[in-house]
Amino acid sequence: MADAADIPARQRLLSAGAAVFAEKGYEGGSTRDVCARAETSNNMVHHYFGSKAGLLDAIVEQYGEHVLAVPMRLLAMPAKSRDDFVSRVEMLFVTTLEASLEHRNLLRVVMREDASPPALVDYADTFVRFLDDGKQHGLVREDLDTTMITGAMLDRIINQVLYIPGLSRAHGVDVTDPDYRQRWCASNVDFFVHGMLPSNYRNIP
Repeated sequence: MADAADIPARQRLLSAGAAVFAEKGYEGGSTRDVCARAETSNNMVHHYFGSKAGLLDAIVEQYGEHVLAVPMRLLAMPAKSRDDFVSRVEMLFVTTLEASLEHRNLLRVVMREDASPPALVDYADTFVRFLDDGKQHGLVREDLDTTMITGAMLDRIINQVLYIPGLSRAHGVDVTDPDYRQRWCASNVDFFVHGMLPSNYRNIP
């Protein structure tokens, strides 16, 4: 593991700020707390970000860069086939969950401060376009409200990460366990792609 001195001060401040704000909230965490955790002098937040608010903005922006960038690349091009569509949805769950776990402090700050990263709008728009294109090629049901699906999938992932301690206590599951994550992603893909009803449900009296 690299020593603190080997990591640029700006990056240390971003990591420290995310940890402090995740624990104490924006109002409860001071720039002094952040600088102490980042092992920098007390004026470095103002030097790099202009203010405490500027640091928060940079942290929120990082959420888009680290958590949403890969999923957006996956959705940027239309699916070529049914198998390609299902594979993309599966990778979407896996990559977004993995990134959210790796950067959970960023996620906690965004949720705790009710922030709206600019990239989140782009993510939703890109996802809707991907699903609407799937409609045009017969890969997605024509009557599906695609604007509702994008939020539902992201909510599932966010809740898994935010409530790790509660899920462990209540259900004995460990979201950080690779085998559990694989099963969770596979079952969610199955649900979102195929639903709960049998394929012949319209013919069931």
